[in-house]
Amino acid sequence: MIRFPLVFVFLASVPAAGAMPIALPASQRDGSPMSRTGLQAGSETFKVWTTGPATAPLTFASKTQKFTVTGGCVYLQVAYLDAGYGLIDVQLQDQSGRKIKPDRFLGLTMADSGALVRARMRFTGVAARDTGGISFGVAVSKPDKPLAVESVILQDVPFDDPNFSYAISDPWLQAYKGPSVAPADNLTLKGKVMVGYQGWFRTPNDPDARGWVHWGDIPKGFFSVDMWPDTSDYPKEVLEKACDVKLGSGKQAYLFSSAWPAVVDTHFKWMREHDIDGAFLQRFVNDRFCSISGKPERVLANVRAAANREGRIWAIEYDVSGYSDKKLLETMKTDWKWLVDVFKLLEDKNYAREGGKPVVFIWGLPFENRNYTPETADKVVDFFKNDPQYGGNHVIGGIPGNWRKMAPAWQRHIARYHCVLPWMSSSYEQDIADFKKIGLSYYAHVKPGFSWANLKHLPTGDNTISFTPRQRGSYYWNQLTKVANSGAERLFVGMFDEYDEGTAIMPMSDDTPPTPSRPGVSATFFKGERAGESGTNVRLDRAELDLGNPPPARGIPEDHYFVRLGGVIGLPAPGAYRFSIEGVSGDDVRIIVAGKTLIDLKKFPGRAISKEVHVAGAAGPVPYRIEYAHRTGSGKLRLLWQTPGAKPAPVPAKSLRDAWGRFINNEGRPSDWWLELTGKGKRLMNDNLGTHPGSNLQSNPH
Repeated sequence: MIRFPLVFVFLASVPAAGAMPIALPASQRDGSPMSRTGLQAGSETFKVWTTGPATAPLTFASKTQKFTVTGGCVYLQVAYLDAGYGLIDVQLQDQSGRKIKPDRFLGLTMADSGALVRARMRFTGVAARDTGGISFGVAVSKPDKPLAVESVILQDVPFDDPNFSYAISDPWLQAYKGPSVAPADNLTLKGKVMVGYQGWFRTPNDPDARGWVHWGDIPKGFFSVDMWPDTSDYPKEVLEKACDVKLGSGKQAYLFSSAWPAVVDTHFKWMREHDIDGAFLQRFVNDRFCSISGKPERVLANVRAAANREGRIWAIEYDVSGYSDKKLLETMKTDWKWLVDVFKLLEDKNYAREGGKPVVFIWGLPFENRNYTPETADKVVDFFKNDPQYGGNHVIGGIPGNWRKMAPAWQRHIARYHCVLPWMSSSYEQDIADFKKIGLSYYAHVKPGFSWANLKHLPTGDNTISFTPRQRGSYYWNQLTKVANSGAERLFVGMFDEYDEGTAIMPMSDDTPPTPSRPGVSATFFKGERAGESGTNVRLDRAELDLGNPPPARGIPEDHYFVRLGGVIGLPAPGAYRFSIEGVSGDDVRIIVAGKTLIDLKKFPGRAISKEVHVAGAAGPVPYRIEYAHRTGSGKLRLLWQTPGAKPAPVPAKSLRDAWGRFINNEGRPSDWWLELTGKGKRLMNDNLGTHPGSNLQSNPH
């Protein structure tokens, strides 16, 4: 991506009446006026100033017009022809000599739309002095990609644009004051369907301006989602051009950002239309909370507003994954106090309640790989239940599905909650009976399927790891039916919008981009001797890796790491192939080719010969995956094959492609099928409440 060097704005404030906008003309380096040239864009011709070798930086100045800085705040608009990709950095220097970047802005990421774009921004903390004039300059890093500026406007009041007005607002710093539709019932969660809501998707020109978040490396055409969104129901103005990504149909791809209120409004509208009661907003515990860092809380505010506008309920779901045991309690206390005192959460009539108590869902405390102590976990729950000022909440605990096997201290911790949700458990009837014995309410957990081939960079066509097919809705419907028959009173769907792991029930498109393919081998490294939730991915030229020294990837130690290598192998001819692996004695290895596990050895002797792989029909690419746990020692990890009539040899680089990922689709169902099934599942559950054992429910949704 081209980065356009800093746009410098040099301001001096002189008294003036009113707030008239000032158009700043361009001048040459010596201060003389600079003429504009005509530039054709589509069917229109614009008069522009362009950066280039002879003109960089452009300087815009006005020595005759007067301008007043009001409250240390000014607003700038740069209208430019959006040709190519790049970032326009803006920096203001006031009369005190300080350099200031805009704190809020829209439109500073070029998207090659070919349109005239008006980037708008706000500067705060500008010193006001009665001297000087007004000027600013712009340059580009590559002269062959000039930036064409049509106009520059400076003023001391915000620009009259609803999107910019939202970008400079702070709705999370006060109680909600917008239109509100009361939920039909906010006295209990019994009989309700709640969904997990992430709200973590971002695009470059949204109000957060953090780039492509949770979609993948869109400029390179690499994806971290296994579902592609159906964008037909979103307002066009909140959709971002996905660089040069094209759909299978050849159409340009667009993506949404959850930072826009209209996007979250659309999601909650779908909930209302399909009788989904509301959402648990996942709030991942970290130091970037507004309560700690002062950073924006757009999705938090968007969810509150959307729930009110659509008559849904919502509640906070703290996800404690990966946070520090020592800091956890104080961070959660600080954040909850901010939510109550500043955000005014408890003043929201659409915030979920149980028996009059505000609901707080805490997910992940008892999980062994989260590294929390039972003592810390107990203190967290006790604060939300019993604090004299901020307690009195109804606390739900997200716990492991194998909770029965946990240590006694964790068993006692689990008993502290009011309600529990065992993750991925489908033993609904047994769960209900066991939790009833210790006086706990129960949330049944269902999901429509699972897939993370793009997120985890798994080989194309590899369905042997972490993949649960949707089966045209049968998998989901069978769970919903089982929940209703069990007598469960509460239903949690995980998740509403998690396209990343293929668990979303939001509409997805069947018109998806092609998944990536490039020469080489994908290698993902993890600290420790097994795969974790996130790793470091690099591309290798061959299916080979030096073991021991130097470290294989940034942040990965020389020893005691796990690596997953894979992609597709292009077989030169049909027939029987035999694969083998070289490594370090004492390491663990597993090889899967074309869906068949060929080698699966603990502490193997350094070389193992597999069974043959028979490839019927024409030759072609087949998926392969190597999982290797390296302990200590030096050597070389290398994949070998024995082709028909030949001796074992390293698989040649020309036969290997880093071809990875997949997009799941609706399998002939309408894109909102998963929403429709959710509403049907709720009706089944409520029809059956109080009649356990279950009535004769259908095995399919028709």
